[in-house]
Amino acid sequence: MESRKKVRIGVFTRAQIRLDPWLHAYHNTVAGIKAYSNCIKLADVYADGDYKLLIADADRRLKMYKGNSFISEQAILGVPVALCVFYSDTVRPRMPSIAVASGPSIYIYRNMRPYYKFSLPPLEVPAEEQTLWVQLAKCDVDIVGAVHQLNQLRSQGKTLTQRSRGFLAIDDLEQQAEFVSRYMDDPLVENTAITCMTTLNKNMDEKDAVCCLVVGTEAAQVYILDQQGANIITKATLPSTPVEIVVNGLYDVEYRVIVACRNGSIYTIKNGELLKSVVELESPACALLQMDKSIIVACMDRKITSYHLKGKKNWSMVMPQDIVAMEGLNLRRTKNSKGILIALRKGEILLYNEKIKVTSFFMDSLLTGMVFGQYGREEASLVLVHKSGALTLKILQRTADLEANSAASGPPPEQDIPLNVPKKTKLYVEQTQRERDHAIEMHRHFQRDLCKLRLTTVRSYVKVIRDGHGPVSTATGASIRLNAKVQGIGPMFKIQLQLQNSSPKFVSNIPIALHYDHMLYYIKRSLINVPLLLPGVQYTYTIDVQSVSDTGAADSIYIFVCGKER
Repeated sequence: MESRKKVRIGVFTRAQIRLDPWLHAYHNTVAGIKAYSNCIKLADVYADGDYKLLIADADRRLKMYKGNSFISEQAILGVPVALCVFYSDTVRPRMPSIAVASGPSIYIYRNMRPYYKFSLPPLEVPAEEQTLWVQLAKCDVDIVGAVHQLNQLRSQGKTLTQRSRGFLAIDDLEQQAEFVSRYMDDPLVENTAITCMTTLNKNMDEKDAVCCLVVGTEAAQVYILDQQGANIITKATLPSTPVEIVVNGLYDVEYRVIVACRNGSIYTIKNGELLKSVVELESPACALLQMDKSIIVACMDRKITSYHLKGKKNWSMVMPQDIVAMEGLNLRRTKNSKGILIALRKGEILLYNEKIKVTSFFMDSLLTGMVFGQYGREEASLVLVHKSGALTLKILQRTADLEANSAASGPPPEQDIPLNVPKKTKLYVEQTQRERDHAIEMHRHFQRDLCKLRLTTVRSYVKVIRDGHGPVSTATGASIRLNAKVQGIGPMFKIQLQLQNSSPKFVSNIPIALHYDHMLYYIKRSLINVPLLLPGVQYTYTIDVQSVSDTGAADSIYIFVCGKER
């Protein structure tokens, strides 16, 4: 008996392993990483085929991991907001450049060493504001007049520089004078900040093709840099500040830049021109993904929606928790497997094939970032960054059949089983033959009974109108329709009355009386006086009813529409 029990446990364990396609490879609880998905990348840094993990940490460090080891780091001159890996030339070996965006600058590293710094051009300052600060430096205008003019410029919709906004934030006159004397000799320059960054292939759709940096700024602008990352070759202006950005196509052929902005809309830039088609989201976007000819948007209301590149909605689904990150899964092993990896706030990782859930697993802590790709020699590696600073590595099994698992979520197999319909009996055949022989006579009987039913219904309706009982009455010579609805199940509930005058003349001073058992119900107002009922207008009155019976007994409540004579 004991040996049989052991065999059963072994079979159950192997089945569980077969159902879970993810292998746990590495977990470091003391990594001390503070980064989001935009600052995590997998890249072949030294062109040796061994992919490394690059992390632009919030502690201003560019860290690199190999396998389960931390191998090197470089200082960053600011807090990073985005990290990209791009190829700037075709020289062999194919060694990529690493671009880290921070503030208004992009720091480019090659071979994990500082190589180049690119700064965004300053924004255009309004001429009135520029003239005002020149006058302040020459003492041609006093501080009170300068504050008044700056407030006027702001009320006119002009965007002031950071210096002017700081000057207006000061209330004390002496501090304002000190502020002016501190900055009066400095030129008035307004810089912007980078909010998001990605790469766009230049002329080939390959993994190591030459590509350009695409940058979104706080000033609602999108810049496309050259392959060296030193000059701006294309510029576009958006209605709002971009927060997420993805690209499609090639720069030398045709390309689209899809941008999710802070105002809750998605805009498309095609070949440098902003298209008129806009996708308006129900809530702001927190993640954006481009797959084939569709874009997938994750919003802050836990909804994931797929759109065509031209803006048509394909499908949508709702997640049970807040969405932290979203990555595309694209494997080219034996067959092309595609999917969407979704990381939720409380540590659940889900894999979807469009709207079909393939598999999922849970982590023990909150997540902040996720990236999927080749790590080391493994093509399907999943890197997770926890809020506690921990680092986790998962590997997808090479024998995992994601398509087979997704097919299990389709229609049930019972729909292909035919129903057990009994054979035709002798009685059924006789009834069918009778209907064929007497079809005309049966139809005539049916039409006669239908006419009798209609006549009986009309007579009953006329009797109700004449007697004044039922939903329609002729109080004061006018036809009044009364409908009552009960809202609630007690002990406190409401009765909603709907009155409508269906006659061509108005009716005034109509009392409505309620008759009920006072031992069971309590109604504050048992008599309602309706001052006026216009023809065709529906009036609504609400009556509060309280059940006062200790046993919970119930009885009917009668509502009467009274007139002057009845």
